[in-house]
Amino acid sequence: KDPDYLKLWLDNFVSSYEQFLDVDFEKLPTRVDDIPPGISLLPDNILQVLRLQLLHCVQKLSEGLEEPQQALTLLLVKFFIILCRNLDNVEEIGTCSYINHVITMTTLYIQQLKTKTKEKEVADQTSIEEFVRHALAFCESLYDPYRNWRQRIAGRILSTVEKSRQKYKPALLTVEFVPFFYQCFQESEHLKESLKCCLLHLFGAIVAGGQRNALQAISPATMEVLMRVLADYDMWDNRDPDDVSRKAELTLKCLTEVVHILLTSSSDQRQVETSTILENYFKLLNSDHEALPNSRSRQWESRFIALQIQMLNAITAMLDCTDRPVLQAIFLNSNCFEHLIRLLQNCKVNKRL
Repeated sequence: KDPDYLKLWLDNFVSSYEQFLDVDFEKLPTRVDDIPPGISLLPDNILQVLRLQLLHCVQKLSEGLEEPQQALTLLLVKFFIILCRNLDNVEEIGTCSYINHVITMTTLYIQQLKTKTKEKEVADQTSIEEFVRHALAFCESLYDPYRNWRQRIAGRILSTVEKSRQKYKPALLTVEFVPFFYQCFQESEHLKESLKCCLLHLFGAIVAGGQRNALQAISPATMEVLMRVLADYDMWDNRDPDDVSRKAELTLKCLTEVVHILLTSSSDQRQVETSTILENYFKLLNSDHEALPNSRSRQWESRFIALQIQMLNAITAMLDCTDRPVLQAIFLNSNCFEHLIRLLQNCKVNKRL
């Protein structure tokens, strides 16, 4: 009942288990011998109290949270991340309303970060960005509890046997995720590339975390986002080349994971067919950038060629799967060779020009 005491308790709890706050998607989780406590060992009714605190912050968000309330919301999300690092807690945390409240707050914060005004250029938005990064890491803790995606990014491919030994299942994906992911990339030219990469990491984590959630996340809306991210030509001249390359690399890794998941599913489970994804993929690969308006710099041309090379390499990664003959047949039915021949012809023409 005492807000000051509650904040002190949360501070002490988070400080005691701070080593579990591994929110950097690019790093493998730190191995720790100890684990956070199970929910049954927490003070009575603490989760109900924290749910009400979080709900109160959500309701106040449209008016603008004061600094102490912003600090409390971040503390709450850190608390939930830590709890989920004890995999016994994942299912219960996932079935509560915490995740939907956190997504509501994250949506509003990302909307603020996407809106560029003179006032916001001056204002320090570090605390908002920190909340968003931790909120996305909380989602990862629920939907990819074994950090399969991070291991994939680090170059370690889990075998079917290793995956079968994963005792705990990810929490059931909230229906809020797909509209949230789609909305984040709408009119997002002013959103930091690093935050876009975090969003892509989260999508990859959901797909790698388990087939049930993956098939819910792989939808026409999310595939549209991934293709749009790859085709984001107009912003290249205003972006750091390394950021552009990394974003494209992550998007292609996500698409590779998507193709592999779809290959192991039945037609009644899928919202999108692999052939549809490949059709859009080859259309982008063979897009006529010479026909685009506005003059392009040599640097821009180099980036476009680099993207095409990345996309060709991704095809090899897609075909590196257990059911390769089936996927090869899908590629052939998608006129793969015709698209590649056209790409070579375009390259030859451009070289002559």
